[in-house]
Amino acid sequence: MKPKTYKREVALLLFVWLAYIVETKDVNIIEILVWPVFTFSALAFGMDWFGKSDRVRGQSNEPTDRRGSERSSEYTDR
Repeated sequence: MKPKTYKREVALLLFVWLAYIVETKDVNIIEILVWPVFTFSALAFGMDWFGKSDRVRGQSNEPTDRRGSERSSEYTDR
């Protein structure tokens, strides 16, 4: 079992913090903070999604012999 990294939880906290900054601070600070916050959040959720996908685990929907869905009983001349 993998250890928990808390990337998504930190990303959600950064979104909440950014919402607070938007309501209370000047526009100049928001222009500086928006890119790092959204970049970290996108990477945190994107890496989590990609890590849970079947392609990373080596499981895909494609057959391993690359011949498609043909069956050996369809071709008797083999």
